[in-house]
Amino acid sequence: MSSTINDLDNLFKSYNYVISSKSNDKVRIYTLRYGMYHAAEIVLLDDNFDASKIKAEYSELGYATEIKKLKNADIEEYLFEGFFIKTPLGNELKNRYTQFVKKQLQNLPEGSEYKYIQSSFDLLFQDPQGVIVEQKNYNGVTDIPIVNKINSLLTETRGPIFIIIEAAAGFGKTCTANEVLNVFSTQENKKLPFFTELSRNREARVFKHILLNEIDEQFPSGIKQNIVIDQITKGRIPLIIDGFDELISKDSNKEEVESMLTTIIELLKGEAKIIITSRKTAIFNSNEFLSAIYDANNSFSMARFEIKEPTVENWLNSDRMELITSSDFPIEQISNPVLLSYLRNIPIDKLENYLNNSSDGSLIDKYVEYLLNREQLRQNIKLTNETQLRIFRKLMRLMTEFNITAESKDTIKELIKDYNLKILQSSLKEYISEERPSIEDLVETLSNHVFLDRKPSGNVGIINDFIFGLLVGENLINGKYQEYYPDYAKLIPLDFAKKSLQSFKIQGKKRKEQLWEIYNSSGFDYDAEFFFHLDFIFLKKFTRQYEHLFLSEFSFSDISFSGDCTFQMTNFSNVSFHNCYFDLKRFCECSFFNCSFYDCTYEFDNNKSFKDFGVFACTSNNDFLTTLIEMFEEGSDPVLVVTEELTEINVLSHFFGKGNLKPKATKISYIKSRLSNYSVKEVSKIISLLRNKEYLYFKDDVGFISKQGIGFYNQNRIQ
Repeated sequence: MSSTINDLDNLFKSYNYVISSKSNDKVRIYTLRYGMYHAAEIVLLDDNFDASKIKAEYSELGYATEIKKLKNADIEEYLFEGFFIKTPLGNELKNRYTQFVKKQLQNLPEGSEYKYIQSSFDLLFQDPQGVIVEQKNYNGVTDIPIVNKINSLLTETRGPIFIIIEAAAGFGKTCTANEVLNVFSTQENKKLPFFTELSRNREARVFKHILLNEIDEQFPSGIKQNIVIDQITKGRIPLIIDGFDELISKDSNKEEVESMLTTIIELLKGEAKIIITSRKTAIFNSNEFLSAIYDANNSFSMARFEIKEPTVENWLNSDRMELITSSDFPIEQISNPVLLSYLRNIPIDKLENYLNNSSDGSLIDKYVEYLLNREQLRQNIKLTNETQLRIFRKLMRLMTEFNITAESKDTIKELIKDYNLKILQSSLKEYISEERPSIEDLVETLSNHVFLDRKPSGNVGIINDFIFGLLVGENLINGKYQEYYPDYAKLIPLDFAKKSLQSFKIQGKKRKEQLWEIYNSSGFDYDAEFFFHLDFIFLKKFTRQYEHLFLSEFSFSDISFSGDCTFQMTNFSNVSFHNCYFDLKRFCECSFFNCSFYDCTYEFDNNKSFKDFGVFACTSNNDFLTTLIEMFEEGSDPVLVVTEELTEINVLSHFFGKGNLKPKATKISYIKSRLSNYSVKEVSKIISLLRNKEYLYFKDDVGFISKQGIGFYNQNRIQ
């Protein structure tokens, strides 16, 4: 009985109750004073105990009293419902989703409807022992939708589960997270998700502190952090973290990233359900991440979803598609979700007019013009479109200077006012006297501009990556960074620059060339991967030396890897090549992991070895791979002293930890280094064989052993 009483006392104390001195081994009395609300919970340990006098006594003192029989009540469930479900918190789920949908529609023509766009996605799901349960590509049309699949994993998986949703910018991570949030019903499943959308600000330093601060922001002051953390681990509060990558900048070090992952992994116990969304990043394929998962003291399932790029056909119906294709409009200039949302909802006659009168980049100009014109009417501001753009380009320069993506609304208002005072004062002359606002009111209006968005944390940031990147790029093209910051090339964070590339991807040729020229000739100290993206997006060809690249999830069509370009010590991972030409002289110590080659050709170079163009677990629809591999003679590799033949068991042994048989995800590069006494061609041959037998699965350059692979290894390994 004493352990029961201790557990009960500790449970109530965790909810800030005080144990009454009148409690004994037959009845426990817990009191709570929260503002004007006083409550007394009377829990009977002995069903025959008469608690009527105690109830009357506390009722007379003004306490709201409840009597519970320990045997007939789930006290923990009762407290959770009382503090979380049966409070305004329980009603905020639908509210949050409604507000999210409202935000999606606020930039679209009147009468628009919000629709979640289904895309294809990949899933890699492993059980708590690290065994791959499922690896599959879902097509987004006839297969189960991603939201339904995530929901089924959340409801059917016993024990803790870690769900990672990865995608490139604009592919639907935040939309998917909100759709998952929307499927929860607090009344039906008695769960209350905790949804937090991250952004970088000047105070953001340690992820654990950020998470605890988010708890304080979103839950009432009477609910302590430890209660929320406890309920997260018990599965009653599923945790959804949107924008995990927002906390990672070019200045982030390995220790900071490891700390973030450790904080999440520590929560994965009991029945915890944790979902994070992130841009596609090498973090989740890094040795640090794989080791953190493998070395964790707690066991949990892990599901990795990767949302593929939605196609234009996903967004636009057949009538609109036919209109675009018949006008010979370059479809790549509308392949952006923000612009596609607009084109899906404008009247079709207006779309036809845009296409018939299109000039270089005019569709984007029309969209921005639409937003700014509407803002003049919606908020009655007497600022021209160009003046509005000037104000927000200036705000972007300040955000760049501070390396932030969001700040408090007061700080945003302060920045708008202090750096645009003359412009704002001048605009007041355009109002008639009875409608003229004060400067403070005008600044307040601008802080609610369509270009800005209030994040769940309460901070304010740019509405989406498209507008964000547009403002960065225009500042560069207009020479504003250059004018105000002599060292501007060192000022602009890498992720800001990447957003500008994605935004200008759908711009016209002239503006693309202008931005390419600035990034190419101004001493930007970015990694080689950035310049690869720059050349690929804006030129569709490669003309420089690229070293130490890790290229993942690309799709190349009709690209010639020849001419003056060279690729050195570059890894291509899960890349598809369509009708591409490879001059092997251009490659030195490059590897291709889990790549697909369709209708590709090559020019061989007798001076090259398999190490220069090594293919591992790759596929092709013709004889591209077989003839290529045959051309590389064993003698083209350095002379190796091999004491025994490389076997499937040799390779599979690297998918287990030392001293035990717990499966371990392993990078192909690690296997290559561990088997360096064998030729890389032989290592490639065995890895491909294991993949074909479905003993190994691959995600990018990381291999996972299947259940069949484990069985094969256990049956054939040397004891």
